[in-house]
Amino acid sequence: MSDEQGLIMLIQQYASKFGITFSSSLMDNEEHKQKLLMLMMDAINGKRGPVTDQDVTGA
Repeated sequence: MSDEQGLIMLIQQYASKFGITFSSSLMDNEEHKQKLLMLMMDAINGKRGPVTDQDVTGA
């Protein structure tokens, strides 16, 4: 499985559980993308709730 396929599967799994709760533009910034992926995995695993832009950017 390619990295892109894994990314798509992660996003689909997250979206099926929470819907999309963050801006897709966060994926354009590599630093934000990595943090977003970790937060999505935590949310899927029940360690946190839905991910927002503020969770990723700290703004």
